[in-house]
Amino acid sequence: MLIIDKYAYQNRWIDISPIYKWWGYLTILVLAMMTSMLWQLALFLLLSVATCYAGRLTSAQYLKWLSLPFGFLVMSLIAMLLTYSNSSSTLIASIPMFDGYIGVSAQTVNTALTTLFRCLCSIAATLCFVIITPFNQCVVLLKKARLPSVLVEQILLTYRFIFIFIEEAHAIFIAQTLRFGYTRRGLWLKSLAMLVGVLLQRVMIRHQHMQSALAVKLYQGEFHQ
Repeated sequence: MLIIDKYAYQNRWIDISPIYKWWGYLTILVLAMMTSMLWQLALFLLLSVATCYAGRLTSAQYLKWLSLPFGFLVMSLIAMLLTYSNSSSTLIASIPMFDGYIGVSAQTVNTALTTLFRCLCSIAATLCFVIITPFNQCVVLLKKARLPSVLVEQILLTYRFIFIFIEEAHAIFIAQTLRFGYTRRGLWLKSLAMLVGVLLQRVMIRHQHMQSALAVKLYQGEFHQ
């Protein structure tokens, strides 16, 4: 089980209907897009506290998960901040380059700040929804949305295969590590290539085993809750 799923199945709000959680999530996303930066900051802080409380998370664990998308956000903000102008007078800070100047203007700073607070609020809302809504409740939401049964079943099987993939990759990696397969750079690359090759074979074998298990249980293309 992924660590985030462990927290999702142990959260304090697991008994709340997933429909309420879904509509609450959509409402927060709308507020994140429409409110001012001050309200967005307040909403972000409220969501952070609520997520830590509901998921029984420590602040360090929450910040660790929050830092994963934050790296991509920082790179996007840098691209938004920089602009090119023929005159340095329109820029707050600039450096000469080619026949003009590259720097930061008041407009790009405002755009970057607006994007930052919107994204932080949206990321916090998404993380909160993931923490308080385990996968079985997500399946209920998909069925309530009247999605085709075959699509829901494919999503469920794909989700299951994520765990198979991680489990097999971890087992192979541990076996290679015990045999000192990652002690040198050249050996590290060779071991990684072997891991990828063996992983495909192991996953296909697990897939065949799962098909056999489903056939024994008279699987007819639909999982019943």
